[in-house]
Amino acid sequence: MYEKRIEDLVLNICGTLLMGVGIQCFLEPARLVAGGVTGIGIMLSAVTSAQFGIPTPLWLVNVALNFPLFLAAWKIQGGRFVGKTIVTSLLFSFMLFLVQEINFYSGDLIISSVYGGALVGFGLGLVLRSGATTGGVDLAAYLMQKKWHRSSISKKIFVMDAVVIFSGMLMFGSMNGLYAILSVFITERCTRWVLEGGAALRGAIVISDKAQEISQVLNLRLERNAAVFCTNTAMNSLEKEMLFCVFSQKEIQGAKSIIMNIDRKAIFLLTDIREVLGEEIIPK
Repeated sequence: MYEKRIEDLVLNICGTLLMGVGIQCFLEPARLVAGGVTGIGIMLSAVTSAQFGIPTPLWLVNVALNFPLFLAAWKIQGGRFVGKTIVTSLLFSFMLFLVQEINFYSGDLIISSVYGGALVGFGLGLVLRSGATTGGVDLAAYLMQKKWHRSSISKKIFVMDAVVIFSGMLMFGSMNGLYAILSVFITERCTRWVLEGGAALRGAIVISDKAQEISQVLNLRLERNAAVFCTNTAMNSLEKEMLFCVFSQKEIQGAKSIIMNIDRKAIFLLTDIREVLGEEIIPK
């Protein structure tokens, strides 16, 4: 338990730091409003800079907008639910404060959107892997779901982010808005890559009279362990065996050849695998 807490803390620190660098050093200087609380902060900073000559720090906006959400979540769900989110959000605000004076890049919009989106995506993926969130739009959508059930949480998040991005497009121009949308797409892909892993894994289900033989050959040639089950197929009501195994993408063609050479009447099904736990079945 203690080691897991240390691991989660390290993931939170690394993740929030990457997010802070991506937003403060790439997205904010380029005025790329990529949704969320930080997008509101970027717009507010531009307004106060134009009106009073003083930009509003993003870390301050993050704390100010999340504070009432935390109070509401605490009242509705209790401190245990919101405690980890509060810690992560404060850590994220601290990282924004820490890197706010770093003027890393403020040039080409495509560079800013790609690198900013990637850093935010990798950072968010690490935070989510630790079982936490940074609050903001995600927490607001969750609280809204408690009162209004007509749409899903994901749709509420999409609508709120879309409103923020559209507002940024009106304020900073359509070109910045389009690059902000590109940044959101890159963030989503990088977050998914961190959560699901970079290696593409496929699950194979084989129904055959010779499942045991296929399993032995797969283990011999590809060093892949396979689980074999007995099953009754609905096609002819005969008892057959079902084999399940996990392959890497490059092993698929070799596995197909092995299976078809042993039993050309075998049923071979492939499916995507999101996550695999256990050293015995993870492809090398």
